Amino acid sequence: MEIHPQIVFNGNCQEVLSYYEGVFDVEHSSIIHYGDNPGSKLEEDLKELILEATIPLYNSYLLLSDAMPGKPATFGSNFHIAIRSGDLGRMKEDFHKLSESGKVIYEFGESYWSDAYGVVQDKYGVQWQFDYRKGEPSQP
Repeated sequence: MEIHPQIVFNGNCQEVLSYYEGVFDVEHSSIIHYGDNPGSKLEEDLKELILEATIPLYNSYLLLSDAMPGKPATFGSNFHIAIRSGDLGRMKEDFHKLSESGKVIYEFGESYWSDAYGVVQDKYGVQWQFDYRKGEPSQP
């Protein structure tokens, strides 16, 4: 069984997707638009909203989508993307990229429970926890 987090945005998912592709050096994301449904009765401008985008990330996947038209997403502080990996260099690089236009919540460094840990909030309000553990698998 696999669990993949999904983040829902309010009409700017394509912008967020492009940003994350740049941060995480992703070349090919899978994208399905609301308008890809042959029976879609949405207005033309809503058909380009993203139903689901899949980004390969640290031996897993992150899913992104736009909220259903008329049903906006509500953002809060109860959701973080937590990454645990043995690739310290990659984690430092990704943490730094997200912090350039975001905000560091907890500086990436050694902690009593982890070889290195940090939290950053990106420019879209998503909080990312990076947890380096020696011996954890690295991204292929």
